[in-house]
Formats: sequence, C-alpha cells, structure tokens
Amino acid sequence: MSRALQQALDAPTVAEAFELTAAAHADRPALHGADGRTYTWGAYRDAARRCAAVLARLGLRPGDTLGLLLGNRPEFHIADAAAMTIGVTTCSLYPTSPRDELRHLVDDSRMAVLVTDDPERAADLRRHCPGLRETLLVGDGPGPLTDADGTAPYDHRPRPDDVLTVVYTSGTTGPPKGVELTHGAVRATGRAFLERVPLPAGSRLVSYLPMAHIAERCCSHYLPMVLGADVTCCPGPERLFSVLPEVRPHWLFSVPRMWEKLRTRLLAELDAAPEEFRRGALRALELGEALATADDADARAEYARLEPGHLAPVRSLLGLDATRFVHVGAAPVAPATMAFLRALGLPVGEIWGMTELCAAACVTVPGEHRVGWIGPPLPGVEVRTAADGEVLVRGPNAMLGYRGRPRESAEVLDADGWVHTGDLGELAADGALRITGRKKDIIVNAYGKNMAPARIEARIGHGDPLIDQVCVIGDGRPYNVALITLGGDPGTGPDADPGADPGTERIRRAVARGNRHLSRPERVRRFAVVEDAWTPHSGLVTPTLKVRRRTIGRHYRDLIDTLYAGGGLTPLED
Repeated sequence: MSRALQQALDAPTVAEAFELTAAAHADRPALHGADGRTYTWGAYRDAARRCAAVLARLGLRPGDTLGLLLGNRPEFHIADAAAMTIGVTTCSLYPTSPRDELRHLVDDSRMAVLVTDDPERAADLRRHCPGLRETLLVGDGPGPLTDADGTAPYDHRPRPDDVLTVVYTSGTTGPPKGVELTHGAVRATGRAFLERVPLPAGSRLVSYLPMAHIAERCCSHYLPMVLGADVTCCPGPERLFSVLPEVRPHWLFSVPRMWEKLRTRLLAELDAAPEEFRRGALRALELGEALATADDADARAEYARLEPGHLAPVRSLLGLDATRFVHVGAAPVAPATMAFLRALGLPVGEIWGMTELCAAACVTVPGEHRVGWIGPPLPGVEVRTAADGEVLVRGPNAMLGYRGRPRESAEVLDADGWVHTGDLGELAADGALRITGRKKDIIVNAYGKNMAPARIEARIGHGDPLIDQVCVIGDGRPYNVALITLGGDPGTGPDADPGADPGTERIRRAVARGNRHLSRPERVRRFAVVEDAWTPHSGLVTPTLKVRRRTIGRHYRDLIDTLYAGGGLTPLED
C-alpha cells in the first residue's frame, strides 16, 4: 500500500482525505463529464476551493445545509467537496421527486442554498420555501460555482463528529426522514470496506445512479477521495451499458435491476452472433449458472474449456474485462441474478446495509460468495438478531440520528448503539447473513429505491371515491403495480363515461391523478381491478382494514405475474 493511500485511509474526516489525495495525485484524472470535460485531482481541488469561496460569500457557515439537485456530473462532486471543506452539510435530492416532496425536503432539511441544473424547479422552490435564501444554476461550461478567486474568508476545519451529509430515506413507514451521517461514520465505513475489498489506487469507476442514493454517493464520491480514483460521470442508468466499454471500470456496484437488464441485452446480442459462437456462449452460461448451486466435475471441466473463447470476449464487448470486483445490493437480489454474473465469469459479491448504516454493514469477501448469503460483517461492525429475528447492527458506521426527529431516532438507534434495521434474517457460523424478510412494510424495488407503500396507496386511493382499497406490489420488481377493489357504483361520479366499460376509465384516470403526486419510481405502471371483497374474514386485510401485502401477494400471484407480463390496465394519461 502506498504512503499516500495509507495517509488518506487514516484521515479522520472526508475533507482531510480529499485534501491529502488531491495533493498526492494532482496530475492524475479525477472526474470526466459527459461533455468530454476532464478534471485532474489538482483541478478538482482548485475548483472546490473556488466553489467554497462562493458558498462562504453567500453566507453559508459550518452547520448550514447546502442542497444539491443535480444529475451525475462533475459539478455535483465539486459542490459537495466544497461544502464539506467549510463544514457545511450537504443534502442531495432526487431529480425525479415530485414538487410537493421537494418542497418538504428543502424545508425539513433546513436548506439555505440550493445548487441545481433545473431552472424551473429552482424557481418553484424559491417561491414556496421561505428558508431557501439562494439558488445557484449550473449550466454548460464555467458558471457561478467556480467564478470566485478562492480567497473568501473560511477557516473551519471539520471534525469527525460533524454532520457530513443528510440523506433522505423512506425509513420503515411514512414520509421521508433525513438520516444524518457524520464524517467519522463515512470514513469508518470506507476504511472497513477497503479492508474487505482492496481496490487499487487510481481505480476506474463509473457514477451513474442518483447521487441522492447513499450507496452511489459512497461508491463514486467518498471512496474516490481516498483512492484517487478516476470517475466517469454517466448522465443516467439508461446510458450505463454504452459507457462501460469506454471506461472499462475496475469495480462496479449496481442494483439488481441493472444486471437483469444486462442479461436481457446480452442474450439479444448473442442472438445476432455467429451460430457456433452463440451456441458455445449459451452453453457456457448454462453450465456456469448450474455450477452456482451444485458442483459437478464434468460440468466444471466443460465450462473451463468454453469460457476463454466464448465468455471472455463477451466480457470485453460489455466493457467488463478489467473488472476486479462486482457488487450487487440496495435491493433484494434474486439467486438467478447472482448465478448469471458468476457464470459470466465476474468476481461477484453482495452488499447489505441501509442509509442509516452508510449503505454497508455486511459485504461478501471477494471470491467467497455463497448464493443467498451476504457477509460477513465489515471489520469493526457487529451484527446479531433479536428474539423476533430482526437484524441489529452496531458499529462506527451508524447514523447520528434522523434530522429533527428524536423520537423516531430513538426507535431505530437504541441506547446501546444498536440500529434496528427492520429486516429479518439469520446468521451463519462464519458470520454471513441471510435476509429472510422485512419486519415492517416497505417496498425496495429492483433499483434499490425505498418506498412507503402506504403513501402510494393513499395517493391512488384518493383519486376517486369509487376506489375502496389499493394494494401496491413492487418489492424487488422493476416498477410498481397495484390491485384495486371498488366500493361504489361505477356508473356514477364526475368522470363517468356512458360509452365506456363502467368504472374502467374512471379508475384509469384516478390512478393517473395519483401518479402525478408521486416520484417516478413510486408511480403505478399497471393495475388490475379485482372483484373479491377484502375483509378481515378473508384474511387479506387486518381487523383495522390494513392490507396484508404478503398474503395478497400469495393469493393473487398469477394475476400479479400477468401484470408484469404486460397484462392488466395502464393509467389513462391526460
């Protein structure tokens, strides 16, 4: 390990690690924008210093909050780095969030200044959020972030217990809560992760998930400040597969849905390949997937014979031939997904954590992945299960608490320092963890987005009095679907259409109206109206008429599969 890397690893704050790394690797590439712009580590540090001067002149002081409503672009990294060097806390927002939610988050986070590349949203937030003093608009080329000379008076030196960032999550239920993460917690997580997964200095990485996602922030923003990594900013997940061959990353973290898309893309490309190569590649994948769960000497020998000539070229085509580690996490991972990645010849593992734990608590040891198991815990992190099977975690990676919510904080982070995760699980003798369910009701889709289904159901259910009950399904799935029961006369109401099937068009309009109040990941894409009565006697709802999501999921399994296969109804767009 180089002296520069060791010094950065030992740094007590992210700000100090950033300064050490920028000085040690000043001439090496740090950030690449989609428009071809490149920042060296020295230029990155200089831009952050100039931006810090701008923020200080706007009146931001240690403990204030800077909002970031930006896509994956170098300006995000510069503004975030600038804020932390003067002790300002950052709060990144999802660009896809609806206006009402953005307004709430700006107010709840006590945001004083916002940096964004969306002028329309900037204007809306200025009008409706009285605490927001200023917005800075980022465009193409030099702009207001870095137009100062870097000489504004700021001399704060962040401490390990200072709040580095506030990250909003759905938590277990209800509205989003701001998780306060300190410099010390983020640094401890980074050190432990690199002890488990020894990425080399200067590693090539891709930033493509929303930076409001704590896993992406850690992977492509905070870890590079230790590694001196070379980060390419990809404007969005939909462009990842076109960027990978250009970058050829050394490490890639992704949510399960991206790997499912990769498998679909690969099989489509193999259909167009020469017949002999196609047959060999498909056979190698078939053998590799089978070997994930049952070792067979003959199959292993045949796979070893086919892999160099049929799968190594595929990895090169995909841009994954230089990848040393691949990790999947942030949502439930299907065993078939992990089997596919192993069959492709990728060094794969899983990460389990939550926003309240800086995204990582258990991480697979490279080369030791077992299907269905994650872990063991990162060095310095303790994991145990409570009497009811809930997974509890204690370690330096734990949150400080939820911003402005002491009661909710105490419910999750107990007096002994244990974080009550809400996940149910079991531990193996070697410390590996298997997640078996969720103690409280929450949806985590295939992209790792946490959503409170009660909130979605309320929005959809309020769309028309004809709707009686709504059950949203989407855990581990690419998008949400809903089952809806009716509780009125479909032939009456403000949107009744005598020429249409009674109720159908009304419900389609109602779902569309509800969707307008939801973020893109939360929206219901397809739905079905069911005729069964959901009563406590049926077992599909509780005595207080709350839906039993798992029971409904089992009861309507075939109908739900039909919705994800393209059946059912879609919202009627205005």
